[in-house]
Amino acid sequence: MYMDAGMDVVAVVDPLVSQISPGHFEEFLSEPFTDLFAYIRENKKFSSFFVCGNATRNIEVMCRTKPDGIAVDENVNMAAAKKITDKYGIVIGGNIPLTTVMLHGTQQDNMKCVVELIDSLGIGSYIVSPGCDMPYDTPLENTIAAAQAVHETARVRDMIKNYEAPKEDIRVELPDYGSLSNPLIEVCTLDSETCAACAYMMGAANEVKKHFGNVIDVVEYKYMVKQDIARFIKMGVAQLPSIYINGKLVYSSLIPSKADFIEKINTAAAEMEQ
Repeated sequence: MYMDAGMDVVAVVDPLVSQISPGHFEEFLSEPFTDLFAYIRENKKFSSFFVCGNATRNIEVMCRTKPDGIAVDENVNMAAAKKITDKYGIVIGGNIPLTTVMLHGTQQDNMKCVVELIDSLGIGSYIVSPGCDMPYDTPLENTIAAAQAVHETARVRDMIKNYEAPKEDIRVELPDYGSLSNPLIEVCTLDSETCAACAYMMGAANEVKKHFGNVIDVVEYKYMVKQDIARFIKMGVAQLPSIYINGKLVYSSLIPSKADFIEKINTAAAEMEQ
């Protein structure tokens, strides 16, 4: 239907590839994705394989399905991933940070990010683009600045050579984890309403909340919110989505099973009683 409508590039999006192992990818996903990309190619169109989250371990198996391009978000090191995609002759796309740069950053922040991205990737076979869907309120001038950095890289590099992003003094207080009355589940997401992997992560937290009821507390922090970005920095959050129990990281870019999650909460509760 997309091709009949005139699409030249058909993007296939699987937000949960980052949640599985290369072995599971090859067992369950390699054949259908390979067939799909072959079908698109047979119809003289191009394909792009987009994944959310830290899909680093699956870049190689994704390449073996033979898409024309792979697109990744800010959880993936583009320079390292490009070494793999170059080996397979595949274009890589990404991964301007959506919130800290595109939504909350300045024009200079966007220019600097794009120039540094270009400088880290070398020559050819990549597309500079947002890491995923741009947040709704992304300033138009930031997208213009990013595009300008692509088209006039040398000039923009000179423009921002002495630029340093101003540090915002946003103060956050972390809970006193040692004095909690109930186990505290902190779910760190991009935004569970717009990010599929984040929605599944938050869904897992809501399921254990139903199981335990008021015996546990569950809160979501969103990377779309400046206050929460400052909180993530203070907590040392490295990947999204992630889950912390009583201030300790238990799941990073991995959606837990209900049984495992319940076991970890019970362990945390037992430690609180000691």
